[in-house]
Amino acid sequence: MQYHFLSHPLNVADSGFPGEPTLRIEKSTRIADGDAYNSSILHLFNHFGTHYDAPAHFNPNGPTISELPIEHFIYEHPLLIDLPKGEASLIEPADLAPYMARAAKADCLILRTGLEALRKRDPQTYAARGCAFSINAAQYLLDHAPHLKAVGFDFISLASPSHPDHGVKAHQILLGMYSKHYICIIEDMALAHIDAYRLQRVIAMPLRVQGVDSAQVSILAEVGETTGERS
Repeated sequence: MQYHFLSHPLNVADSGFPGEPTLRIEKSTRIADGDAYNSSILHLFNHFGTHYDAPAHFNPNGPTISELPIEHFIYEHPLLIDLPKGEASLIEPADLAPYMARAAKADCLILRTGLEALRKRDPQTYAARGCAFSINAAQYLLDHAPHLKAVGFDFISLASPSHPDHGVKAHQILLGMYSKHYICIIEDMALAHIDAYRLQRVIAMPLRVQGVDSAQVSILAEVGETTGERS
């Protein structure tokens, strides 16, 4: 069995969603300056980098990141699918339909669009002209995947400045504003290095801050040596 991160390390050089804060690191103490230890103060927007949207992000009655039960972060039946999409594109129900028989049995759906390649090569395009979920796709996923706890992907947000009419409503739908069921959202994942057929288990480890809607998350993937291996 092998283990891999599906989350990017936080980096002050990375782009965030246009108009939002990112990460700033302030030096606190430094051994090189004569202090006994190194320490830093992190000024961190909670929707920067790989992060986990809990329902409270868009649902005023939904749980915050620290209120979600631990079972919601452990995925025994993850499904990673390759869904190639271009910049400023929309994910629609027709994109998801061919995979729904398998997605209906999954507890975490991970979409690899290939847009992760833009993250370093063209970060401004990655941020400003990302893929997005359409309103209909969000509703389709909620209606047809009853066991899903989370959906994750390799673009910066469920929303995109290229499709301003979809972002708010799509978030609200998935995060349970209009139903009892909700599907949490993992944005800006690192997926290029993972073999979809060997993915066995996924564990999300968010920063648990009380009273906060969402937070940065480390994603750990358990990958089998051969197809179908499970410990």
